[in-house]
Amino acid sequence: MNIGFIGCGIISMAHLEGLEELKRANLKTFDLTAVCDLNEKRANAFAANAEERLGKRPKVYTDYKKMIAEEPLDAASVLLDHDLHHIVAEDCFAAGIHVQMQKPLAISPFYGRKILADAKKYDRILTVSEPSVLGAENIAMARAIKDGIIGPVHLLMDYATVTLNRAFFAGTAWRHFKGRAGAGWINDHGVHRTQMFTEVNGPIREVFAYTEIFEKELTDGKTTIRPTGEDTSVTVFRFDNGGLGHWMCSTAAHGESAGGVWIYGSNGCFRPGKHIALGNGQIIPIADVIKQYAPEAAAHPFAHSYVELWEAITDRKTPISSGERGFEALCIVFAALESALIGQPVKVREVMDGVRHSYEDTVVNEMIPDRR
Repeated sequence: MNIGFIGCGIISMAHLEGLEELKRANLKTFDLTAVCDLNEKRANAFAANAEERLGKRPKVYTDYKKMIAEEPLDAASVLLDHDLHHIVAEDCFAAGIHVQMQKPLAISPFYGRKILADAKKYDRILTVSEPSVLGAENIAMARAIKDGIIGPVHLLMDYATVTLNRAFFAGTAWRHFKGRAGAGWINDHGVHRTQMFTEVNGPIREVFAYTEIFEKELTDGKTTIRPTGEDTSVTVFRFDNGGLGHWMCSTAAHGESAGGVWIYGSNGCFRPGKHIALGNGQIIPIADVIKQYAPEAAAHPFAHSYVELWEAITDRKTPISSGERGFEALCIVFAALESALIGQPVKVREVMDGVRHSYEDTVVNEMIPDRR
């Protein structure tokens, strides 16, 4: 099947590496036949890289509508700013093209519901490229926890701070504006975490959070901005099964960053990407967990994302990182943002159903009118 990339920014390289891994493994994969970016120089550079890695140069476009009209594409990977996701997704669906959406699913829950509805309307497959739940390590982790290797999960803790020194995250100013990104890092980074949380321990029922913009100005040396998206958030939540969670992320850290996930069960602790530490003192390296629980899975999360997309199209197999799961992850983030705004706990279901949307209203008000 033929696939096109819409957007050739930083994350597109990880997607290209995923396709390259599948090619090296001689697995069924997509032919990358077209790429699109407003910056023609960047698109051409990416196409040259793709030719080197995949053996074929994709055709270059600067207008995605022209690309999906002219190219015989089966699928498209949408790698754009968050406020464009719902617009480009509908255009692809209407052209008969399946979509893999780079996380988050949408800029906000309202637009997430729209994308899900449009996929159903046009009977097209929608997956989310969510590396936190894909790839051998993550598949093995989820399977092992569901198998009871550490017992029922009682507590999940996640800490993620980065030291930007008042520069732009990923070198892009737009990620700091909620009218473009939906929120600050709690959305851009946060959906990785929330989807992982629910994958290993089921739905989150209720959330309470504090958020703040500590750094009122950021600069890359050429441009200075005043962010509207939060740079710090501290969140607690309760799972449907009674487990508790504590989650903190910040791009306003200085001097030293911190990061780590701890998943505590009644019989031990799972450190994603590292090991399992059982209550009896036994340490199980992550390589052994993979060997036992996910020996068949692609190692590269983005390679796995294309396996999921392929199987969803050809076999109608339900993907792990489906549009619905991506929507749930997005709504957990917005439940935290809603809670911080109104000063009380928020049930995730209320955000999913559109009952709670005070924070989301501020996002929509800041969006570029033509993108609403």
